[in-house]
Amino acid sequence: MNLKILIVEDQFLEARNLSVIVSNAGHTVTGIAKSVGQALVMIEKSRPNIVLVDIYLKGDLNGIDLAKKLDQSGIPYIYISANSNASILEQAIASKPYGFLVKPFNEREIIVALNIAMFLYQDRREFLTRQRVWLRQLLKNSVVTENNTDEKALSIIRALTSFLPFDFIMIDTDLHDKSERGVFSYQRTGFDQYVKYEDRKNEDLKSSLQFLRKNNRESKSAYFLNEDELMKAPFSGRLWLPFLNNNEVDMGILFFSNNQSRYTSDHLDLIMSVQDILFELVKDIRDSKTSPEPQINFTPSKAPILLLKPGMEGIIGHSPKLLEALDKVSQVAPYDNTIIIIGETGVGKEGLVRAIHRLSTRSTKPLINVNCATIPVNLVESELFGHEKGAFTGASERRIGKFEQANGGTLFLDEIGELPMEVQTKLLRAIQEKEIERLGGREIIPLDVRIITATNRDLLKEIAKGNFRLDLYYRINVYPIKLAPLRERKEDISVLANYYLQIYASGIHRDGMTIAPAAMQQLEHYTWPGNIRELQHLIERHVLDCRGGVIEWFEMPEAIPFSNISANTEMEGSSFTVINRDHILTALKKSNGKISGDGGAAQLLRVPPSTLSSRIKRLGIQWPPVPSKP
Repeated sequence: MNLKILIVEDQFLEARNLSVIVSNAGHTVTGIAKSVGQALVMIEKSRPNIVLVDIYLKGDLNGIDLAKKLDQSGIPYIYISANSNASILEQAIASKPYGFLVKPFNEREIIVALNIAMFLYQDRREFLTRQRVWLRQLLKNSVVTENNTDEKALSIIRALTSFLPFDFIMIDTDLHDKSERGVFSYQRTGFDQYVKYEDRKNEDLKSSLQFLRKNNRESKSAYFLNEDELMKAPFSGRLWLPFLNNNEVDMGILFFSNNQSRYTSDHLDLIMSVQDILFELVKDIRDSKTSPEPQINFTPSKAPILLLKPGMEGIIGHSPKLLEALDKVSQVAPYDNTIIIIGETGVGKEGLVRAIHRLSTRSTKPLINVNCATIPVNLVESELFGHEKGAFTGASERRIGKFEQANGGTLFLDEIGELPMEVQTKLLRAIQEKEIERLGGREIIPLDVRIITATNRDLLKEIAKGNFRLDLYYRINVYPIKLAPLRERKEDISVLANYYLQIYASGIHRDGMTIAPAAMQQLEHYTWPGNIRELQHLIERHVLDCRGGVIEWFEMPEAIPFSNISANTEMEGSSFTVINRDHILTALKKSNGKISGDGGAAQLLRVPPSTLSSRIKRLGIQWPPVPSKP
């Protein structure tokens, strides 16, 4: 594909080198700009397919400033920079580019980056298109035939929940009615739970809503606003969708959110794409007050629509950060987009993966799980891609790898940050080309596999250290879902504790067990370095130890003395999220080489001895250490 490419680079030799490489690859350079101002003028004259932009440019505006304007115009861009430190990468990634090139780069890196960028751009466009189709289908299926206007409003809200982040929503069927009888306001309290807002005692919120109702009568265009000073308590972002009648705004829907990502142009485009059907639905609510018959006449789709339900795959909780992750699962599950789930060990990433697979069109096909951290280095390639007989010593027969086993279904690569660099290269090709070769084989095997990855590592830092490929990062980072640690989801602790209590109590025929208030406070005040998995094991142990029907007190785990292990260990809230060589060597030194048992390295690091032994072997650690030769 011939691309029209704009280069924004203020260094002449760098710009000329890029231009030659791009032209030799069969693409067209529309121009070379030295500043943001020049770039905007060139874009106005000839819209490029993609922009290569240096982060550091001369003048008041830099490459990130230009990136914001490109994003608003829907033009994909790739950053180019001489800096590869984690801080620069983090700032650049935050603006959601389609690629990142670190100087000096070669021709192949540029071509690969362009291919990945255009794939991501097309994938995003297709995803948004599918979302519009799916939302229209959901809205049509949400039609309520009864005359209960609250149920009609809730049916709209439930359809919108997984597509737009909101903590509070107001459907206004008559902006000119000062009595507010036509206003349906709901606060979201759970994944599929909403409470009608009728508390008028909150004077600040009441006056803010009244002001916005008055203001929105003049707002004929849909808009979104983040860091909203008016609504900063309790909301920081809002999105407005008006409905016009005779060129006057008389109805509308107002969303409020504290979601971390809040509102974007994609949200605005999505809600405007269904403005017509929402107008009819909201109008039907207003007309239902005076008409005994429904005014709307949509034909619901016959195709079943699978939605994420509370409790599916053991996903329990109602905290805002969990709801944010679940909403993203609902959005992306029906499609084949590549997903990366980011979160600490034990937060429940596997449950999200199972839910995504169950809600996808591949649910009847296999879901293959691979823990990249537990495979010995010399067997990783064979495990993933398979091998032919005689491919290496000990290969006495052909082996089918995990990619082939998952064909037609989903492949989950857990702890992908643990893969060796040489395997990352082959993995990138497998994902990008959708084909593999077995180790020792020559046959090209086409594949149809959805890829889901997970990591508890900061991959940007790993890239900066040279441990993870930048192009692979962009290829798997199509749709990131962050699952917050339990210490940031305090609201979920009591719900999870009671959930596991009933499971384990039922397993030993002691239904009806409870947790005393004082014991529940213990759970809520603990930091949970092991997250949900640690909570689960704690509940199981105390159910077995409890002699009565009430757990009165928990013997909480002792805090891990990481400060004694290493002063340089980078931890978050005493959570051991990454086991690296330095951590293991320090723990082995402290335990005098003892791995298991009391005082052993596994106990210090809070991991199973088998896992630690596997990691020691994987990293090639010897104990006692072999002294280096002078």
